Amino acid sequence: MKAVPKINTDGLYIEDTLVDDAFSGVVPFYANVEPQPPAEPDVDRDEDTEEQLEEMPEPEIIGYIVGVPVTLGLFWRPRFDLDAWETYQDELQATESEYRDTYNEWQAQPEDERGEPPIYGAPAQPTLWIEGLTPEEIEEITRQPEQEPTELELLAEKVAEIKEQTAQQQADISVVESGVEHARKSTEELRQVSSALGSEQVKQDLSTLDLKQQNNVIGAELVKKDISILDLYMQNQVLGQMLAALELKLLANGTGGELNVQQ
Repeated sequence: MKAVPKINTDGLYIEDTLVDDAFSGVVPFYANVEPQPPAEPDVDRDEDTEEQLEEMPEPEIIGYIVGVPVTLGLFWRPRFDLDAWETYQDELQATESEYRDTYNEWQAQPEDERGEPPIYGAPAQPTLWIEGLTPEEIEEITRQPEQEPTELELLAEKVAEIKEQTAQQQADISVVESGVEHARKSTEELRQVSSALGSEQVKQDLSTLDLKQQNNVIGAELVKKDISILDLYMQNQVLGQMLAALELKLLANGTGGELNVQQ
């Protein structure tokens, strides 16, 4: 016994079935026909009964048993090409018929003229098992269904998000630290500039104070000069009066007693 494929009328593989080791070819199998109850022996069959028996439908072919093995695993759903099988059978019959004619012609010749007998060459068997599903059906089968992520995958995704957020925060912190350092340097520079300006301002204030003091000294000197000038002016007035008195005396001496009379 050996296992051979069973197919439906479309050639699609159904299952394996056990047959004799000598089985080959393609043989149909039929739908189960419900047995008719036997007629009672004492009842004569009339013409209507015979017509009903003649009109009984032929058994329905529902599939085939195929003697050509199929290698499972090569196809998603194997399909036996019945059309190719029938064409192959026609080629076999034609080749066998041609061979028989050739052989008969060879055999009809005298033995000393026959030569070598003709050799039978069977046609090559075509590929009979093919894929039974369409490319669209195969694509639908092979398409991976969308699966809900597992708890471990969700956890890994959450960890990746946290790592990304941490990296972003670290980058932000680095930017802030860089800004703070820059601000510190700017502040230190401002302090140095302010200190320099403060020193200059102190120098300017000291210079102003010195100038003020010098101005006060100069003012005091001017006052002194004014006082000296005033004093000289008063002295000049006194000298003028003295000079006038002297001139009067000289005049009196020049005129003699008149001055005395007048006096």
